[in-house]
Amino acid sequence: MQVKVDTPDLNPTLRRLAAMIRNKAVFVKAWANDAAKEAQRNAKAKPGRRWWRDLARSIRMRSASETAAEVSSDQVGANLKQFGGIVRPKNKRALTIPIAPEAKGKTVYSMKRPNRPLFVLPGTRLLGYATPDKGFRALFVLAPKAVQKPDPWFPAPNRLYRLGIDRANYLIKKEQIQWNTQQ
Repeated sequence: MQVKVDTPDLNPTLRRLAAMIRNKAVFVKAWANDAAKEAQRNAKAKPGRRWWRDLARSIRMRSASETAAEVSSDQVGANLKQFGGIVRPKNKRALTIPIAPEAKGKTVYSMKRPNRPLFVLPGTRLLGYATPDKGFRALFVLAPKAVQKPDPWFPAPNRLYRLGIDRANYLIKKEQIQWNTQQ
């Protein structure tokens, strides 16, 4: 996933502040780094598994110029988490969606036991195992696709602008201090 921080697309307040900064490349780079750090914090704050930590580690500022910078992640599924979408199986005929607490976060392969084979209940899309009382314990639903709701981790546009305004104000104050100390 790639997000571009582009100064021509700025809101009027941030555009005026950015115009006051002498070294625009420093501003754009620092702003993109602030956005990347916030995205990392957002990902780390998500509950759950290792995937979010891996996403946080993969977020970085890739390139910067005087007018634009690119923040990206090479984590598989980053776009899907940010924007949502349809998930389809790549190498199998169906997705296995866990429905039992014991199957949450596990694969079908890890749930197989020699004394407890898994099978699809005839006439359904349920995958599970036979219980000792001749019943059936469903572990997964087999689905041809699933809809992933968005779970955004990158700062929203209004937050991104706030980061830019804060960074611009900081740099302007820093430049003013330098102007006042130069003789």
